[in-house]
Amino acid sequence: MRNYRWLAWLIFLSSCVNQNNLVYLQTDTNQSYKNYETPEYKIRPLDILNIDLNNFSGSTIDFFKGDAGGNPQAIQGIAQGNPAFFYFKGYVVNDAGTIDLPIIGKLEVKGLTVSEIESIINEKLGEVLQKPSANVKLANFRVSVLGEVKRPGVQYVYDKQYTLLQALSQAGDLTDFGDRKKVRLVRKNEEESEIIILDLTRPDLISADYFFLQPNDVIYIQPVKAKAFSINSRVASLGLSILSILLVVVNITRN
Repeated sequence: MRNYRWLAWLIFLSSCVNQNNLVYLQTDTNQSYKNYETPEYKIRPLDILNIDLNNFSGSTIDFFKGDAGGNPQAIQGIAQGNPAFFYFKGYVVNDAGTIDLPIIGKLEVKGLTVSEIESIINEKLGEVLQKPSANVKLANFRVSVLGEVKRPGVQYVYDKQYTLLQALSQAGDLTDFGDRKKVRLVRKNEEESEIIILDLTRPDLISADYFFLQPNDVIYIQPVKAKAFSINSRVASLGLSILSILLVVVNITRN
């Protein structure tokens, strides 16, 4: 009887994850790395642009605001960061890489950065409006976090720069069984998709090319081997516990 109990305890203890392996950016000394210069994202077909325009006189501006101009519900949708609002009310880049703007007409935006689009809009509207000021934002910046995190799902980003650690923090951090040395980042480019393996324990991660995320990136955290062993050992431990109880009951009944 005692042998069964000791065996069950050994299996349970061996299934525990070593907490010393749950450390990010491991280093024993102060380290400094040059900031990686992240290139501005270039617009692609199916991207969604939110364009806000202001000018000195205030005339004809409502053409650009669509239903948002003077509409309390639309303004509330923007304030709450509702992705559905931007999908239906934003400017969707078509397959040809263009958007259709009031006054300006068709504007080719494929391959341009947000700041470049702002400059073009200001230049074209400067011919008909007094001191126009365009504010263009990418409305469909989102990343997906899957696997061994506490809150997997899609994250909508309302910032120009978003890091891998920020995405994992938003997902509630990795679970104890998440493999921090083999984080998979899936990134789709115009012609192909690539899978990058990242090690969260390396301090030079902050200077890596893929530390800053791009729209539609997918982060997958695979489980460590200890998880499968832990599940199997818990089943075995439960079986041994049941067997131990049955043996106790049999001994009691016999006596």
